[in-house]
Amino acid sequence: MIIVDELSFKHVEKPGFRHFVQVACPQFHIPSRVTIARDCLKLYYSEKDKLREMFKTCQRISVTTDTWTSIQRINYRCLTAHFIDHDWKLHKKIINFCPISSHKGEAIGKEVEACLEYWGIDDKLFTFTVDNASSNDVACAHLSRMVRRTGCINDGKNLHIRCIAHIINLIVWDGIREHGVCIDRVRNAVKFVKNSPARLLRFKDLVQKSNIDSKSSLSFDVPTRWNSTYIMLETALKFQRVFSGLSLPDGEDLKDNERPPEPEDWKKVERLVLFLEGFYVLTKRVSGSHYVTANKGLGEIASMYDMLNSWEQSEDLNFQAMAIAMKKKFDQYWGNVDKMNKFIYVALLLDPHSKLVIVELTLIDMHGKEKGMKLANDVKEFTCTLFEEYRKMYASNIPQSTQSGDNFEMDVDNSRRVRFDDYMKNLKEKAKRMKGTSGYAISELDRFLNDQLGPEEEEQDTLTWWGKNGERYPILNRMACDILAIPLSTVASESAFSTGGCTLDLFRSSLTPKMVQALLCTQDWLRANRESIVDVEENLK
Repeated sequence: MIIVDELSFKHVEKPGFRHFVQVACPQFHIPSRVTIARDCLKLYYSEKDKLREMFKTCQRISVTTDTWTSIQRINYRCLTAHFIDHDWKLHKKIINFCPISSHKGEAIGKEVEACLEYWGIDDKLFTFTVDNASSNDVACAHLSRMVRRTGCINDGKNLHIRCIAHIINLIVWDGIREHGVCIDRVRNAVKFVKNSPARLLRFKDLVQKSNIDSKSSLSFDVPTRWNSTYIMLETALKFQRVFSGLSLPDGEDLKDNERPPEPEDWKKVERLVLFLEGFYVLTKRVSGSHYVTANKGLGEIASMYDMLNSWEQSEDLNFQAMAIAMKKKFDQYWGNVDKMNKFIYVALLLDPHSKLVIVELTLIDMHGKEKGMKLANDVKEFTCTLFEEYRKMYASNIPQSTQSGDNFEMDVDNSRRVRFDDYMKNLKEKAKRMKGTSGYAISELDRFLNDQLGPEEEEQDTLTWWGKNGERYPILNRMACDILAIPLSTVASESAFSTGGCTLDLFRSSLTPKMVQALLCTQDWLRANRESIVDVEENLK
């Protein structure tokens, strides 16, 4: 309870708790806070031994790193291991939580290497997901050299995974800046209402009289969290009529962004909310920690590309400028296909509900038919090479595969513009209308690609499909186990919207680094099967 619910050690000495225990179980002897602290460390070491044994049986491990900050402004580095076990269950385990000794890339790489060696998994590192700090590039280069010594897939060339949530943050902020004035006006209106109990009471009275059917309440946004700005605007938009009925401050002495929202501002906010909604949903989707996200990456990137292209054609010059600014940032990270880790393509190909046909359609949508087909063929060639590496590693008695060069022919509607939720659905409907390839399915990989797409009712659980069908594809089964475990984001859910990182609470900030690590790691391990890490991180802020 102390660990899972983040209670201080002295909680057991508080009168209310002692009275509760005395009433509930008079025979129970309440330990002192010193004993509680000692027991927490014992539990930490016990759970650590269990995790070490689990690592011995898993195949390969992908690692993410994130930065936390204490109230004393001490930075901590959090390392998290992600892997799929033999029962096809995805695991996320914090394996290190220590003060940062240096922000230099080489030092980061050595710290990660030391941690992996301590856990005995330095020879199992598959990918390393990080944000776009230049120091992380150096750290990844160091780890690539390490895995080439200890044993790796594809010579460690695909070790580095860039955090998609972080890139989306950068893209969204470039767009939000284009609408700074109208956002500031709505923000000031919200502050004007919420900063006065009398005005807030008047506001609620007007809401009731206006018969607005909404249980939402006004909320401030947080500068480092764009999702809070989205939620603030979305909520305020519901009460637009009420704001118009209030006497908001106005005058010639006010700056342009300090004036009350005008009708034109509300129109911009309405479109901005619609625009941000897609990115809000997308970020939550790629930041999950208890379901696979690797197979969603390419489709989400493509749907974002499609949406930005659509908004670039907007007749509203302000939104056109916003889309252009965001598209420029998008192209900086994803415009050059060589900058994308090829495992992202393979993950979609290994999704039984997508396979190569969806990879092809997605790349054609983004790059045109000629270039898209070339890229799709490159993906298939890379997958074949990867397959052969796994075949030699795990099943040397299986004959070398013969690869078919046949491709799908596609009728591509370049004018299609769809929303996030419809993008992949439309591609899969088109895939079902297409004819299968000709030739013989000689290899295991060919058989998998030529088989029908997985049934729609199982689409939400790719791991279940592989758990049921893995024996049919023994080598691909090994590939999928490694690749589908790759996390696309360094942080989970709510934290993915933040540019300010995670913060330790007052109690944990007062503890020694050793005890902080013990509590954070043990909490993560104990809570793994109880609730989402979303709640864990949100409660620590």
